[in-house]
Amino acid sequence: MRRAALGATLAALIAVGACGPGDDNAGGGESAPPAATHSVRPGEIRDEKAHVSYVLPQGWYAKPPDPIVGLYSSVASTVDPKATDPAAKPTPDPNNPLGTFMVGVVDTKAYVTAKPRSMPELAETIGRAQLELIYPAKAQDVVRSSEAARLDGRNAWLMDIESTPEDRNVAPFRLRVTVIDTGAVPIYMLSSAPSAATERFRDIESIERSIRF
Repeated sequence: MRRAALGATLAALIAVGACGPGDDNAGGGESAPPAATHSVRPGEIRDEKAHVSYVLPQGWYAKPPDPIVGLYSSVASTVDPKATDPAAKPTPDPNNPLGTFMVGVVDTKAYVTAKPRSMPELAETIGRAQLELIYPAKAQDVVRSSEAARLDGRNAWLMDIESTPEDRNVAPFRLRVTVIDTGAVPIYMLSSAPSAATERFRDIESIERSIRF
């Protein structure tokens, strides 16, 4: 169960320990050096701060990052920013479940621990802080999966956390956290959707597979 203030959550997300190129070698070897520049792909989004690009599936839209919170370097969702009031919250639609995808850069200077966090520890720290932003009231959060991966030749760690709000009027949702060892400063990706929205998670996996450095 949890109940966290927004300010504490922001601090927790920003102040995470650094994970260097050799920490918790997820794929059994060092991450590859920076890849050669790829040709621009149709629908490609380029995140200049995180030095990564990805392709959004049909029905997903790039959005400007929140200038106030400022935690993410790029943001996308299934809400068309041109067709909705930017000040209004999206209304849940069972036929079009909300999905979000965000990229951020780990701040390695904000917080230094005596022992650097491994990639799984880093993923869970970032994930639980993000859950408190999505739903700051009481909820039960459970890690459903946690595993090593490779994305565009880099070591990565994928973690799925299921959140079941105490309020039964709020549907359970799943947060997917991906931390990538870039060979320099790690980056993270945060994706969320209602737990039952399997098509949204297929979209999210498609975005992850499209990652290029």
